[in-house]
Amino acid sequence: MHSTKPGYRRIAAEKKLQQTNKIPKDWLISADTHRSSTNVLDVPVTCGILDNVECEITSDYDATALLEKLKNGIWSAEQVTIAFCKRAAIAQQLTNCLTEIFFDEAIERARQLDKDRQQNSSGNALRPLHGLPISLKDSFQVAGYDTSTGLACYVNEPAEENSGTAAMLLDLGAVLYCKTNLPQSIMTGDSDNNVFGRTLNPRNKLLTAGGSTGGEGALIALRGSVLGVGTDIFGSIRVPSVCNGIYGFRPSVGLVPHGGVRDLSVPGTDFIRSTAGPMATSIRDCRLFLKTLMQAGTWRYDSTVISLPWTNIEAKEHLRIAVVENDGIFTPSPPIRRAMKEAVALLEKSKSIEIIPLTLPDAKEHCQNLVSHWAVSGNDHYLEQFARTGEPVVPSLKALGLLDMKGTTLKGLFDLNVSRAEAAKNYLRLFRDNNLDAILMPPAPHTAVPLDTWSTATYTGLWNYLDFPAVVLPVDEVRESDLADDVGNAKFGPEDARLYSLYTGPKDYKGAPICVQVVGYRHADEALLNIATILDAILNSK
Repeated sequence: MHSTKPGYRRIAAEKKLQQTNKIPKDWLISADTHRSSTNVLDVPVTCGILDNVECEITSDYDATALLEKLKNGIWSAEQVTIAFCKRAAIAQQLTNCLTEIFFDEAIERARQLDKDRQQNSSGNALRPLHGLPISLKDSFQVAGYDTSTGLACYVNEPAEENSGTAAMLLDLGAVLYCKTNLPQSIMTGDSDNNVFGRTLNPRNKLLTAGGSTGGEGALIALRGSVLGVGTDIFGSIRVPSVCNGIYGFRPSVGLVPHGGVRDLSVPGTDFIRSTAGPMATSIRDCRLFLKTLMQAGTWRYDSTVISLPWTNIEAKEHLRIAVVENDGIFTPSPPIRRAMKEAVALLEKSKSIEIIPLTLPDAKEHCQNLVSHWAVSGNDHYLEQFARTGEPVVPSLKALGLLDMKGTTLKGLFDLNVSRAEAAKNYLRLFRDNNLDAILMPPAPHTAVPLDTWSTATYTGLWNYLDFPAVVLPVDEVRESDLADDVGNAKFGPEDARLYSLYTGPKDYKGAPICVQVVGYRHADEALLNIATILDAILNSK
C-alpha cells in the first residue's frame, strides 16, 4: 500500500520552487534575452553569466579534451564544475531540461578532488574521469535525491543509494551535478510530464526535444553538459540525439550497469530490456565513456551486467557498409532522403568502404511484436501510478496509444519470445551472409517534429527488439532547398502518409538537425565504435 499523497498540482508547485531555489540569483538570466527567439543556442555565451574562461571551458572542448586539461592541471576540477553548473543553470532557464539540481554538492566534491590531488605526494595516477562533470537522466538513482521520473507519486522519496552507473562514475572520479527531464511513463518522444513540465528544443523551441532522454539532449545541445548518460528501450537515447543534433550510443543490453534505474515497466517483466549509454558532443566521448567503464569492472556494480572486456581492437582497413533507405514502414521525408544520399556519396568516395544496398526483412512484423511485448500486462500499471496523485495523461502519451492496448495471455507471451529469438537469429544471418561490418540508415523517417507529434520509433525500436547496438551521428540540418513534396510520395499506407505530411518545409523546420544511424553486431560494441568513428570522420570531414 502507498501512503496518501497530496494532488499532483501541489506536489509539482513545491518541486518547481525547490528547483528555482537551487539556482543562485546571480546565475539568473533575463527572459527578455530569449523570449522572442526560437533558437537559443547562443544565449549561454551572450547572456553575461559566464566569464571568458567559463565560456572557453564549456564551449571549446569535448569531454576527452577536458579530461586532458584537468589531468594536466590547466584548470581545477572546481573551475570546470562551476562552469558547467552555471551553463546547466542557463540551459534550465532556456529549455526546462533539468529535474534534480545539486550544484552545491558537486562543487564541494570538485574541491575535495582538487585537495586530494594536491595531497597526492606519492604521485599516484589520477582516477580515469578525474573532475569531469557528467549529467544523468532522471531515472538513475543518486543517493539523497528523488528519482521521480516525472511522476508526482515518487516526489519527495530520495534514493537511499546510488544506481550502479552513478556509483561507478563517482568511483572513477567524475562529478555528478544534475539530472535531466523525461516524459510521463518514460515512453514518448516528447519530454513532458506533470511535475516538471515540458523540455524545449534549444535549436527550435517549436519542435520536440525528443524522448525519453530529452532533457539530456537539450542540456548537451546547449553545452550545459558535454557527456551525459541516458537509457534506451525504444530509441530513448537516439531519438533526442536526432532532435538535438548530438551523438548518442545505444549499447547492447547489460554492457553498462542498469541496476538502480527506474524504468516504470511492470516489475518482473524482463522482455525487451532497457540499456544505458552515453550522449555526447563527439563520437570519441561515447568511446571514452564505454571504454572507461568496461575497463573498470562493471560486474562490481550490477549483478545483472554482462561484463565484457575492452580489447583495444584495431579498426578494420576495409569496411562493408549496408545502406538501408527506409524500414519498409515509414517513408523518409525530403531532408532525410537528401542527407542520406549525400552521406552515401561521401562514403563511396572512400577507397576503404564498400557500399551494399539492403532491404530490412519483416521489419513491420518485428516492430509490431516489440509493441506487443510492452502491452503484455495491459495499462493498469501506468494508470495506477498516475492515479495516486490524480495525474492526467500528458498529450504525447495519449497520442502514442500505449495506454489503449490490451494485455495478452501467458501463451501469447511465449509466442512473442519465440518470434523474437527467431528474428534475432535471422538478422544475424543477414549480417553474416552479406559479410557486413555495419548498417547505415536513418534513425527516424523525419527530423525533430512539432510538439506532441512524434508517434513512432520503428527505425530505432527494431534494434532494441533484436538487441543490436546502434549509434546516432549528426551530419547536417534542414536546408532552404529541402522543400516539402506531395504526400503521395509516402509508400506504405495511410499511417505513413499522415507521418509524412508533418514535414511542411524548411521554414517550419529551421535548424532541425539531420542524423544517420549506424548499427553493429550484438556485443561487438567496441567494433561498432571503431566503425562509427571512421564514418563520422568522413561524413563530417574530420
